[in-house]
Amino acid sequence: MTMKKSVYLLVAMIMCGMISCKTTEANYRAAYEKAREKQTETGDSLTTAMLRKSQDPQTMTFNENDKRYALPVLTIPVVRTVDAGAQDGLRRYCVCVGRFKQVFNAKSMCERLMADGYSEACVVHDRQNNYYVLAASSDSPSEASELLIKVNGDKNLSLREPYPYILRPSHLVR
Repeated sequence: MTMKKSVYLLVAMIMCGMISCKTTEANYRAAYEKAREKQTETGDSLTTAMLRKSQDPQTMTFNENDKRYALPVLTIPVVRTVDAGAQDGLRRYCVCVGRFKQVFNAKSMCERLMADGYSEACVVHDRQNNYYVLAASSDSPSEASELLIKVNGDKNLSLREPYPYILRPSHLVR
């Protein structure tokens, strides 16, 4: 066989292979049915739904001085964002009033909070670069409960569910 015939034969085999690998409606239907089986009531896959749920605050009960406090709490690893609000150290119970994907938006909200009298307002971020705006913080559940009530009653803030809630930096949880 000559070289020219070998090349033609090779090209013909490749073309036949490409033509025979076409996707069909049956393949699309099977893939669609498999994806529908994995969906949840929110339309997400089970993995995505579990990830979203892990980012929602859960109600936790704290006992302090013979008193019980039930607070919405999200515990995640966060670090303070440089040049974003007050520079005091993070405390155990932080009142979170917003979460953003862009640091500019988080810093803008933090600046508005500081102008409205929340001198401890700051921005922290997690590993997925979600920027959380914190209005105030405390070291005790009773103070955190009072801060939540104060933020909830503030007419200058228009917050959507699930805000406000308590964000606990995971490195401060004992």
